[in-house]
Amino acid sequence: MPTPNPAEPPAASAPSADRPPVSPVPVVRRWVCCHCGGTGLTGDGDTCPHCHGHGHD
Repeated sequence: MPTPNPAEPPAASAPSADRPPVSPVPVVRRWVCCHCGGTGLTGDGDTCPHCHGHGHD
C-alpha cells in the first residue's frame, strides 16, 4: 500500500475529519399507507380507498 504524500490533497473518495464518507446510494424514505400497509389492497382484495392502490399516501 503506498504511503500518502502529505503535500497532495486527499483523494475525492477518502474520508477526512471535515468531510465524512459519502454513501454511494442515497437513502430513500417512503411513506407506507396506514390502511393497507403498503400492499395497495384491502382484506377483501379490493383496491385500497385510502391510497388508491399505490401503497403509499
